[in-house]
Amino acid sequence: MVNPFTGAYAVKLGASSSLMGWFQSSSNISNNVMQVVWGRLSDRLRRRIPFIILGGLIVSVLWIPMIFVTNATQLIMLLAVQALLGSMATPALTAIIGDLVPASRFGRANASIYLWSSIGGLIATLAAGMLMVSIGGTLQGMFFVPLTAAAVLGIISCGPVLSMKEKKSTEKLDLRQHFFSDIFSVLKYARKTPDFLKYCYVAATFEFFMSIAWPLFSITQVTVLSASMLQLAFLSVVQSIVMIAFQNWAGKRADTTGRKPLLVLFRFSLITVPLAYALSPDINTLIVVGAFWGLANAFGQVAVTAYLLDVTPEEHRGSFAAIFNLVIGVTTFFGSLVGGYLSDYLTGAFGLVLALQIVYLISTVGRGIGAALHLTLKETLRR
Repeated sequence: MVNPFTGAYAVKLGASSSLMGWFQSSSNISNNVMQVVWGRLSDRLRRRIPFIILGGLIVSVLWIPMIFVTNATQLIMLLAVQALLGSMATPALTAIIGDLVPASRFGRANASIYLWSSIGGLIATLAAGMLMVSIGGTLQGMFFVPLTAAAVLGIISCGPVLSMKEKKSTEKLDLRQHFFSDIFSVLKYARKTPDFLKYCYVAATFEFFMSIAWPLFSITQVTVLSASMLQLAFLSVVQSIVMIAFQNWAGKRADTTGRKPLLVLFRFSLITVPLAYALSPDINTLIVVGAFWGLANAFGQVAVTAYLLDVTPEEHRGSFAAIFNLVIGVTTFFGSLVGGYLSDYLTGAFGLVLALQIVYLISTVGRGIGAALHLTLKETLRR
């Protein structure tokens, strides 16, 4: 209902390139900085569902204050708080998949989850785009219904999670004893897990250069290409339709052909994103090219999580997932800031359009380097 439009919301509230850098980076770091604590706590308690429900409720409730923001800074601060508190659900979600699904079916299980998530997102995004165009009026008035619906539906969606069954441990645990020293011991253990460590390094390199372009997408869409909210909805919907069509197929390939081929294909496909934004003459061109990105995302959503679960020890899945997300959060934090401030600096010298194109080119070259590094990963599918 809301995520595809938050960047446009910030731009329409007056965000510059550098402020859009903070828009991306603050959410990235907030979403990942506490995950090591949440992930280790989840592992120690042997419980996942309470973290998923509480994180989901916090995220849902915090959509409401965003109706009343009057400038981009307020929106960015609210999104950062939402990401920080809602991050408790992320490592628990990854871990519960590993807990409940046999390793040989990680790909298909992730494909099924992302399939239904994509269907829900497709319907919600299209509905929100049509509502905002039909409502019109003030910016806050246009976003009132989608933000309210996101809050209500998010709260309702926590209900079915209560019926899920998870593995329970009969072991008595004392959380007061050595909790934080235990976190440091897990970090040391992670450093001695070579496959996990290499995956973190390779993924972080790619994500750094990928995130350089993130702050600029909304500026290109709204300011350069003058896209409407309905067109932004179509941009997201087209990708979702293609992703839904290939999701199950990608999941089966991950469990038969392997994780690495899909991961490599996914990363190399994303090199085209900044190029398309740099050269696209209108938003309709991006919508058409978005079909290819939907196919790439079908591969990526399955392969990234399956590979991560493969290289993490069973007893530390929550903690290792959190460490991985922290590494990605830190690198994308700096990447988004670099992209935003570099674009602002270059705009003064070359104008907005050329400045955006230069930063997009830097992102393209860096993504190519990061994608090539994925070729050095080893296949983890157990045959």
